[in-house]
Amino acid sequence: MKLVMLRPAYLPTDVGSLRSGPVTDAVAELGALVATRALSDAELLARLAAVPVRPAGIKLDRSAFTGVLSRKERHFAVHDGFFGVFRAVDATTELLAHCTLIGYRTVLGEAVRCGATLDDEQWGRLRHGIEAVLAYILGLPIGEPRPAPVPAGTAPLDPHRRWRSGHHVFFPLIQAIVLGLGCFQSALNAGRLDAAEEALAFATVVMTAAGDAMCFASDFRPGDYSGAVRPAMAPPYLPVGLSGVMSEDHDLLIRRFRELREVFPTLDGPLVARREEFITAVEATYDAHQRVCAKFDGEHVVSLRMSADSAAKAVGVLEQLKWSRLNTLRSL
Repeated sequence: MKLVMLRPAYLPTDVGSLRSGPVTDAVAELGALVATRALSDAELLARLAAVPVRPAGIKLDRSAFTGVLSRKERHFAVHDGFFGVFRAVDATTELLAHCTLIGYRTVLGEAVRCGATLDDEQWGRLRHGIEAVLAYILGLPIGEPRPAPVPAGTAPLDPHRRWRSGHHVFFPLIQAIVLGLGCFQSALNAGRLDAAEEALAFATVVMTAAGDAMCFASDFRPGDYSGAVRPAMAPPYLPVGLSGVMSEDHDLLIRRFRELREVFPTLDGPLVARREEFITAVEATYDAHQRVCAKFDGEHVVSLRMSADSAAKAVGVLEQLKWSRLNTLRSL
């Protein structure tokens, strides 16, 4: 299972350059159909089956395998390697929409094959967030989320595959939030308040879907996490215990949050409500992550970020991170 992604530093920061940039053949053919949910699940999967993971002409960045890396860069490489993520070598901005299609194919195929215990509201929100990424990039209306029936697949579920499948859509969603926040700030700086409101509303929709993606990724028995998935994310199988903060995309997202500390208090008019909706979505996504952690006994086990003898339990670490992020966004 592989995913080829843009390095997040190359994400566009204004909607004009975003929508005037190139798209891959798959996005040109399927983007609008996906954004509007115009195909049945069977039709969509059949069309997505032919989409290559790496579009023609995209070169991969091999520096993680051959270069001299900083500690942070080594952590990025460990995180990407575990999840089967490869990075493009340069500013191939068309990759965000393309890898969103690939992530959608992975999650939808996994659900059709093995089912899911998400309810129709959660499944609808997740799909809506994925579809919103394509819609925003293509300049199409995003609309409102609507429930969607959860596929009733009955094949045996592989917890490793489910964990990676959910993350393969979670990662493009995180990049899309970074994109939305960058477009929000550039539109605000230019005095284009309608575009700023559109961008922040988009980031909110995708942030909400990111929480549902985590629920999908963790949709398997707690014993399978403790007995199989968690050990695979720690020594001796990896050089360090794996954590979401080791993600290159998450790293840039948190930097975007810090930039908003100076911006959010200055908002007025309709943007005040949009700001509060975004902060509420951030809190809900952290809460979803904490519920996932608690499901896997995170109130009693040490975070993989910590040494084995640490007193900091995983749920407690997430609680601290949540309030740190929320205080940043609320300029406290």
